[in-house]
Amino acid sequence: MNSDTQTLKSRITAAIGNAPGTFAVAVHIPRNGFEWNHGSAPMRSASLIKVFIMVEAFEQMKTGLIHADTVLSFTESDRVAGSGLLQELPAGTSRTILELVELMITESDNIATNLLIDRLGEAAVNARIRSLGCTETILRRRMMDFAAAAAGRENLTSVTDMGRVLSLLHDGQCVNPEADSAMCAILGRQTDRCKIPLLLPSTLVCQNKTGELPGAEHDAGIVHTPAGTYILAIMGEDVVDSEQGCQTAARISRAVYDWVLESTP
Repeated sequence: MNSDTQTLKSRITAAIGNAPGTFAVAVHIPRNGFEWNHGSAPMRSASLIKVFIMVEAFEQMKTGLIHADTVLSFTESDRVAGSGLLQELPAGTSRTILELVELMITESDNIATNLLIDRLGEAAVNARIRSLGCTETILRRRMMDFAAAAAGRENLTSVTDMGRVLSLLHDGQCVNPEADSAMCAILGRQTDRCKIPLLLPSTLVCQNKTGELPGAEHDAGIVHTPAGTYILAIMGEDVVDSEQGCQTAARISRAVYDWVLESTP
């Protein structure tokens, strides 16, 4: 591949245009080791942190600390707003740990996420993050804990770390090849398609996880194309309008896709 990073940077800059906010981008090409990032820095992770929670869940399933078919129930005190399906169901509803992981990723379910954080342990998730070599990512609070966020206990990650964890998953070097393949399949069932996949051909397989907070629009995923696979992470902070932020991320995604195809012999 012709790694013309100046062309890539120019196209991403054009895709961002005059959109308000600060956008960071990371691109990894697994087959040739190409890695490039623009503006990477720790930002509020929003739901991107759920990828790391999933990794720790599969690690604990591998070692037998937890079991995929163990059933967990939520109480009324566990009910939180935001994204997800469980909030529409009555307290006492039960799901297996594997079903909770699926809901956490595909529907970005916040109740499922909090149940998993409680079961896995915040310290264990952060230890797993460090073991992956992700130095700009930390889990500091449960989902929708605005008091913790206001006190400065915010969950953080960066496009560099998202690119790294997704590259490890793609290469089967995160937990083990079987677990990593299962996690990639879960990412492929993501229901939010409004950013990275939005302007790409509908026939492409995109295994991604989005993240949103007031003022933040993120997406990170593994994109499979006829020219090969690439990993793309996009994070936007200080975004004034959510829809505009999504459209900007989608334009960045299309610019990277076009560059990858044109740069492949």
